[in-house]
Amino acid sequence: MVDAALPMIPEQIPGLGGKEDRPRLNRAADLTAHRLTPVEGFVLSRVDGTASYEEICQITGLGAEPTFEILRRLKRDGLILGAGDKGQPTAEMPARVPAPAGQPVRRPTPVRTLLERLDDASPVRKDEVASGPDLPEEIKVRIVRLHRRLKKLGPHEILGLARDADKGAVKRAYYLASKELHPDRYYGKDLGDFREKLGDIFARLTEAFQSLDQAKK
Repeated sequence: MVDAALPMIPEQIPGLGGKEDRPRLNRAADLTAHRLTPVEGFVLSRVDGTASYEEICQITGLGAEPTFEILRRLKRDGLILGAGDKGQPTAEMPARVPAPAGQPVRRPTPVRTLLERLDDASPVRKDEVASGPDLPEEIKVRIVRLHRRLKKLGPHEILGLARDADKGAVKRAYYLASKELHPDRYYGKDLGDFREKLGDIFARLTEAFQSLDQAKK
């Protein structure tokens, strides 16, 4: 369903492609080589290969043309790929080499989400997770726990960074966190008062990113 606040989006978007095309990340691109603003990082985090250009406009809430302009810039810089674009292989996705006979296959360690990493396992009352019917119970519990101690967490702790993390690591951590926790990830869902909690968490993430990003200049 198209947001009534958005102007009519043309079938073909100049510099991008069809409005129903679904852009995807270019995994060969080096994010650390680009100075993305928090807004650009947020728009980039909405590009996952499943959302169309039209849907991305709805999710960002920035308006059609501002969103398209950022997407054009991301495409020009090679960070995203359109429907007909081909990505290049990258060190992040090496070809699989069979393990020698007799040796166990090593499986990559699963990456924990921010909510998993910062879960302190403190008790949560039933009334604290009563709203937000469209959120999984486990996610609601972890959001409540994180929201309680949000102001106590330092920038490095909330982003999961070492004290000597470089500028590239700061950007990558913020990108992954914003992709997980921006309230608009749940566009169209009933979040109840969890929408406000997610907004508080995302604001703290952005504040942490900006303070560390400025410190690395």
